Amino acid sequence: MRARREAKKREKAMSHGGSVGLVDGLVCADELSGMKRTSKKCECHARVYAKVNEDGLWELKSVELKHNHAIDPANYKLVKEYRMKQMTCKAKKTLTDLYEQGVPVSQIHGIMATERKGNMDLTLKDLQHEVYKARQLKMVGGDSVEMMEYFDKMQTGNQNFFHVQRLDEEGRLKDVLWVYARSRVAYEDFGDAVCFDATYLTNEYELPFANFVGVNHHGKSLLLGCALVSHEDCDTFTCIFRQWLACMNNRAPKAILTDQVEAMRRPLAEVMPNTVHRWCIWHIMSKIHEKLGKCARYQDFVNPLKELVYESFDPEEFQTRWAEFIVEYKLEDNEWLQSICGCLHT
Repeated sequence: MRARREAKKREKAMSHGGSVGLVDGLVCADELSGMKRTSKKCECHARVYAKVNEDGLWELKSVELKHNHAIDPANYKLVKEYRMKQMTCKAKKTLTDLYEQGVPVSQIHGIMATERKGNMDLTLKDLQHEVYKARQLKMVGGDSVEMMEYFDKMQTGNQNFFHVQRLDEEGRLKDVLWVYARSRVAYEDFGDAVCFDATYLTNEYELPFANFVGVNHHGKSLLLGCALVSHEDCDTFTCIFRQWLACMNNRAPKAILTDQVEAMRRPLAEVMPNTVHRWCIWHIMSKIHEKLGKCARYQDFVNPLKELVYESFDPEEFQTRWAEFIVEYKLEDNEWLQSICGCLHT
C-alpha cells in the first residue's frame, strides 16, 4: 500500500499521462499500470437487485441465484452483519469499560478472544468501529457540554433563540437542533419555500450537519435552522422536522427541497403532509456522470440533456422534449432516468 501511494505521488508529478512521463527531468515509467493486482474478482453473477418504490416498500427487480464457485458456509464471517450478532450488550459493555480505563482496542480484542476460547468472529476493525460510534455520540472532551452551555447563554440573551437536543438511553447526545431569533423572524416573511440540506459533515466527529435555508426578496440565502444528527434515518429526520416546525409555530412551508435521501420521504409526508416535496435539481444533475457516464453516446447527449432540463420553461415543453430526447439517444431502458423523470418535470 505504501508503494502504491508513492507511485501515485510520482504519477501526479508526471507532466504527461500515459505509459511514461517526466519527473525532475527524468523519464519514468507508469508504475501503477505495471503493478500486479493483489486480488481478482471471480465474476460471479449471483445477486438480488431491489429498489424502494414510491410507497416506501422494497420491490424486487431481478434475482440470479446461480454461483460460479463453491459455496462455503464458513464464509459468513466475511459479512459484517453476521459478525455483529456477537456484539451483545455484555460484549459492548466490556468493550466500553475497558476502553474508558485506557486499554487499547487491540488488547481488548485479545481479551475477548481469550474469554471465548478463540471462537471470536468480531474483528479488530469491528471493535474500533463500535468505539468510534460511542465516542461520536458521547462527544469526548466535553464538547457537547460546552455546546449546550453556549446555547443556554444565547437563550439567556434572547428568549427567541430556540434549541433542543435528543439523548439516547445512556444519556449521550444524539441530535441537536438550534434556530436563531433572526431566523424565526425571517421565516414569517420568507418561509414559503425551504431547502433542507444534510450533505455536510463536521470535521472531528463526522456528524452530518443539516440546515434549513430560504431565500429573501433580494435573492439572498437565509439560514432558517441548523442541526447535527447522529443517524440519517427516518426516526432522526422525523424528530428534526417536528422540532423545527414547532419552533416555527407549526406553520409548514408550501414547498421543501431535499437531496435524494429515501429516509426523508416518509418523515416529510407525516410531519408536513400539505407541503410539496421535491428533489433539489443540483443534486440530481451532479449525478449525471456517475449514472450515465458508461452509456454509449454519453458525450453526445450530456449537453443536450442539461439544456433540456435548464431551458424548458413549462411542463408541456419539458415533456415533449424529454420524450424526443429518450427516443433519439435510445435511453428507454435506463432506470435512473425513468425514476427521476417526474422530479425533473417539476
